[in-house]
Amino acid sequence: MSRFVVDACVAVKWLVAEEHSDAALRLTRQNHDMMAPGLFLSEIANVLWKKSQQGQIDGDKARKALRGLARVQRI
Repeated sequence: MSRFVVDACVAVKWLVAEEHSDAALRLTRQNHDMMAPGLFLSEIANVLWKKSQQGQIDGDKARKALRGLARVQRI
């Protein structure tokens, strides 16, 4: 099994369709051990907040997505 440290910019592509979202989603479909740095959720929350302010993502969807990502193991 491969081990990856997932950066917030990759995880955001799982939630919001942007350039390279397809490649980011492929990581979730394979058997990888994925971990995230300690500031992972804070960084994602900030990006999702900005995207919701710009109308790129619904605020409720952003909150639900952040709760789901809270289950990712942090290192």
